[in-house]
Formats: sequence, structure tokens, C-alpha cells
Amino acid sequence: MLGGRTTARERVIDAAVELFAEHGVQGTSLRMIADRLGVAKGAVYYQFRSKDDIVLALLTPLFDAIARVVEDGEAQSSPQRRRDTAIRGLVGVAVDQRRACCLFRGDPAVDQLVSRHGELVALAERMRSLLSGTDPTHSERVALSVACAGLYFCTTDPGLQDIPAADLRVILLRGFRACVSEPEPAPVASPPTPDATQPGAVLRDSVPCR
Repeated sequence: MLGGRTTARERVIDAAVELFAEHGVQGTSLRMIADRLGVAKGAVYYQFRSKDDIVLALLTPLFDAIARVVEDGEAQSSPQRRRDTAIRGLVGVAVDQRRACCLFRGDPAVDQLVSRHGELVALAERMRSLLSGTDPTHSERVALSVACAGLYFCTTDPGLQDIPAADLRVILLRGFRACVSEPEPAPVASPPTPDATQPGAVLRDSVPCR
């Protein structure tokens, strides 16, 4: 048997995470989880009714944390304060919940699972509204998408796992803010047009000085 109920659930989740990393959520079965633990399949069923329940159990702390950020952001008095609260909170959650975030990395099965739960989709929409407002421009929407994708990939990139959480939080917060707030560069000025009324102006401007 797996042991005590709480410990058993944790062991099932730990084994599932290892297999999800190796085979993806779609490629992992409850039989594989049971084999990894060295128990009968029924012992896993006793803890979780389905593989989706295991995924949701792993993601619940992540979405609970996001919900707290959204509620905190929505309580702020101005759009700027709401967005800043959401940015700081989202970066903090991504860093603190690296393990859960890794499930999202390139696995469409997780996206499909989340999309089947309306409350999770609604939560994501509330967060998006805090970050971009009610009527964002195309540029603002693209900038937010780039910022969120960068945040997600940086917190799940194995090559960055050696960066201490406190340092990573500061770096990502700076990068996220720069991505969604940095003003566009000024357009490059066109070169002056030669005065056609002056004889030889075009020729003079087109020949390098000796």
C-alpha cells in the first residue's frame, strides 16, 4: 500500500510529475503512475478518480495563488495600481509555483483541461483585464502576450533553474514591466530634401567631399 492518505496523495502527484515531464500529460497513464510507485492501479484510483484529477490537484495551488492576486488587484483604486499589483503578483506566483508552471510548457493536454473548467478560464480573463485594461490596442495586446510568454518560459526553462528565486523575481519583474510599458522608439527622421532651387544642390549632396 501507499501508506497514509496525505502522504499517499503526495507520492502519486510526485510520480505523476516525473512521468508528465518524461511523456507529457497525454502520454502518461494511471497504470504508468502505479508502476512507477510499485503499487496496484487500484491504489492510485483510491487517491484520484482520474488523471485529470491529478493534474488539477497539482494546478490548484497555482490557480488559488492567481485568484488571490486578482482579488487584490481588483480592490485597487486606479487602473495603474491595479495593473502594477497584477504584474507584481503574477511574477511572484510564476516564480513560487515553478513546479506547477512546468506542466503548461508545450503540453496541449493541460490547456484543454483548463479550457473545460469555466471558472479557470474566467479567472484568466480577469487577470488579463487587470493587465491590459478593458479596451487595449493591438500593440498592447501583443506586448502583454510577449511578456506572459516570456514569464512562463523563463520560469520553466531548465537552463535557468540555478538562478535563486529572489534574483529571478527581480529580473522577471523588470523585464515584464519593460515589455508592457516601454514607449515605442521615436521614428527615424527622413534625410533633408535638397533645395531644387539652388543650382548643383542635388549633385553636391550626392558626391562625397574631397
